[in-house]
Amino acid sequence: MNKVIIVDDDSIIRKGLSLTIPWEQHGFTLVGSARDGEEGLSLIKAMQPDLLITDIRMPYMDGFQLTEAVKEKFPHIKIIMLTSFDEFELAHRALKLKVFDYLLKPVDNQLLLDTAKRAMAELEYENEMKRKVIEGMPLLRQRFFGKMIKEKLSDDDIRSHSEFLNFNLPKAKYVVILLKADDYSYPDYQNRFGKEMLKYCILNVAEETVLSEYEGIVFDSDDGEIVIIYYGEGKQDLIEQISIQIAETIRANVEKFLKTTVTVGIGFIYDNPGDVSRSYRDAKAAIEFRHMIGTNRVLTVGDTGLPPTSSTEIILNGLENEFVMKVKLGLKKEAHAILDNIEQRVLEIKFVSLVQVRLIGIEISLLMFKELEEIVKRNAKFKDSLESFYSYYSELERFQTVQDIFDSIRQLTARFMDISNRQREIQTQSMVHKAIDYIENNFGMEGLSLQDVARYVHISPTYLSILFKKEKNITFSDFLLQSRMKAAIEMLRISGLKSYEVAEKVGYSNPQYFSQCFKKYTGFSPTDYKNNVH
Repeated sequence: MNKVIIVDDDSIIRKGLSLTIPWEQHGFTLVGSARDGEEGLSLIKAMQPDLLITDIRMPYMDGFQLTEAVKEKFPHIKIIMLTSFDEFELAHRALKLKVFDYLLKPVDNQLLLDTAKRAMAELEYENEMKRKVIEGMPLLRQRFFGKMIKEKLSDDDIRSHSEFLNFNLPKAKYVVILLKADDYSYPDYQNRFGKEMLKYCILNVAEETVLSEYEGIVFDSDDGEIVIIYYGEGKQDLIEQISIQIAETIRANVEKFLKTTVTVGIGFIYDNPGDVSRSYRDAKAAIEFRHMIGTNRVLTVGDTGLPPTSSTEIILNGLENEFVMKVKLGLKKEAHAILDNIEQRVLEIKFVSLVQVRLIGIEISLLMFKELEEIVKRNAKFKDSLESFYSYYSELERFQTVQDIFDSIRQLTARFMDISNRQREIQTQSMVHKAIDYIENNFGMEGLSLQDVARYVHISPTYLSILFKKEKNITFSDFLLQSRMKAAIEMLRISGLKSYEVAEKVGYSNPQYFSQCFKKYTGFSPTDYKNNVH
């Protein structure tokens, strides 16, 4: 039931509204009435109503003063104002105070009841929205933190979000600690958890470590990482020491309790929460070196020799990942177009350091290196190719211009694309051979389809159809027909099976349709062919 209070200095109106309106039949409970604003405010404090119906002109404290006091202390209460004066100024002031509605006396009982119901419907909607916001607060916080590590946000933006989402980012030194599970970075490793459960368990270990003793924010990102934003006061060396201590504690606890490993990257320390995105990129760059240095360890960006992200930073917005994907797919023209775009972005930035440009080369080569590792796992004959990628990092140091660095990336890309294309050809041939074996062993299955074979070799029907045409210069349906007809010819030639029996054995439930297909393929009906052979 929604609680109602009526405030009016006219006792007749007060009693009339209290007694002549069937409040309880319509979901309301009248919890009290008062003859002026002061008395009404005391009653409101005591009863905490959902709806206040108040006159405007009253002694001691009028309806406007009462509304202002209620709005300040109990902003959720809906207010309906009543007045005998049809004056624009009164209505304007009431609307300015954001009352729910403004009604003229003598008020019709049904109109007041309908207005009260609308006010409660609005209150219910607002309460539902508040509940949803509260329930969704963890998700909203996580989305904001995700945005915070990817974009440089202004102080005002951070302040407004922290107030709304109820968290505190004080003036302090900030550093990002990044955790990545080695198990789902390296598919050959096995663990007793699924990927999402493993990430959740690592998140719990990180939260227990950070929130029990330190100040910070812990969340999981969309990239499969656990992100820690640690902040504290003190000298740079102290913050660095604490961040390494946090990282080592988490790494050791994950290994001890979860029986798996994580690699941890730590970014540079910055003096402003708006620079968290820079520390995140530093940490991400550090953690990528696990492919060369090894896993299950803590890597600080300082150890890698990379510089702090400068104010003239190069924002690629995922272009490096898109570039490597095009290279992986063998789309040479599209890949070079993206690389040209990245180079043009670099050239348009003033005062960009050569170290930053080299870092782009390192990021792209590391992404290709990871893809090459996957190729080597599938086919060891490409293992020697890894050596050329190892040597690339030392080669980068001798390049002295942007053009030299990007030309070296193009040469590395050409080497990778050649390896990738050769692997793709081997894989394609393997898939087609596997599909052919399946067809030749199962053509007797009635209704055998492209979808069945594609499901068996774990690729899409469309892709299998393309591969078949490319590798065998024949469509899937023609190859299936050919396999069935060859088998039928052999059965008719050397066995005593009747035509309808042969039809069943090669996948045709309809003997007439089998005969049509056979005659179209050989020029003879099954019976004529059998008689001619014998």
